[in-house]
Amino acid sequence: MLERATGIRDNGLEIERTSNVGLAIVIIAFDPSRNGENITQPKLWTNIEKKSKPATGRIAGQISLPGESRKIGKSMKDALAGGIVGEFTGSKHLIENNLFVTPSWFIRSKIHVEGNLFDLAFLVFRGSLSQEINPLDANEVEPHGWMTGEEIQEKDPQKDPRIVRSFVHQVLDLQRSEKSITKVVLECERGLLVPVSSMLPEIQSPKQFFETREKARDILDLRNGSQ
Repeated sequence: MLERATGIRDNGLEIERTSNVGLAIVIIAFDPSRNGENITQPKLWTNIEKKSKPATGRIAGQISLPGESRKIGKSMKDALAGGIVGEFTGSKHLIENNLFVTPSWFIRSKIHVEGNLFDLAFLVFRGSLSQEINPLDANEVEPHGWMTGEEIQEKDPQKDPRIVRSFVHQVLDLQRSEKSITKVVLECERGLLVPVSSMLPEIQSPKQFFETREKARDILDLRNGSQ
């Protein structure tokens, strides 16, 4: 029924069959003052990494987009929920009322992170860009705010991973080659939106969900032989 009404597929089985180890999340927003520029240069949510983790290309101090490793025995949808609450917002209200997906919201195996494939999810944020947004994983990331792709590239024209995380440049390269972000923006303008909460496992308490998920092991740990 979801697909018939909106043109948006749940992608349930397709997503769950993936053997990829994580998910990169692009959260797109629109600045009312930019008018038509939002089609080619919408705002993207960015964080600053606080801790280095070589297995996933994290370097303390670099600009990054939300990303989440998959947990052993957990689905990719669980990783999507974990990435949202951990690296974007712990507000249940924002998750349920301000985050949406469009038909082009999910792309498999497009991102390479230290030799491992990550899937890619595009979300749309509808709300004021001035409101406070706080990720729950405050030990790992701190909010850096909304930036256009152009602003990100200006910060790191040489693609130095110490400045901007590698997969962020991959997302921007994908936009140039396939217009992946533009597709989502145009679908949003056509009203092809459903709440992202309809794609997620039920989350009664984002904080409790995050804390429970943090106790599970990453698939990357299993692949790397970590205990």
